[in-house]
Amino acid sequence: MSVTVQYRIRGGEVIKVSLPGQPFNVRDQTYWGKLTDPPRPDGDDAVPPSGPNVGQLRVLGFAKINDAGTVRNATQAEIDGFIVAEAEDEKDQDAEHAVTRALHHNVFGKMFKALALETMDELNILRALHGLPARTKPQLIAAIEARVDRED
Repeated sequence: MSVTVQYRIRGGEVIKVSLPGQPFNVRDQTYWGKLTDPPRPDGDDAVPPSGPNVGQLRVLGFAKINDAGTVRNATQAEIDGFIVAEAEDEKDQDAEHAVTRALHHNVFGKMFKALALETMDELNILRALHGLPARTKPQLIAAIEARVDRED
């Protein structure tokens, strides 16, 4: 059986080392990578087996990083960077989820679209008064998707 490793693409933090070769099929490949049977010069333990930090990721001497296909122990500086990479991924995922919920959620999406379309109709009246072309529903949806800011 092969060994698989799941890691965060941004920053390379190894999240899991699976000795029985877990497939990691339910992962978003935008954020997560997978290695199969990578070199592991520092062994397979990714969390302390005992002591005050038992089961904790990001512990010096146990935290792992994907280093160009080799899974090795992370340095303290690399470990310190993991939280930054995680925060950046969270911002991107939050922005993606905001668009999905606003435009596609069964209940909230319907209400949000109704409000946005009603507002668009009112603004189109004003646009017509100034000789501007009316906005369309596809233009509105594209504008909403583009307006979501990962920093908000």
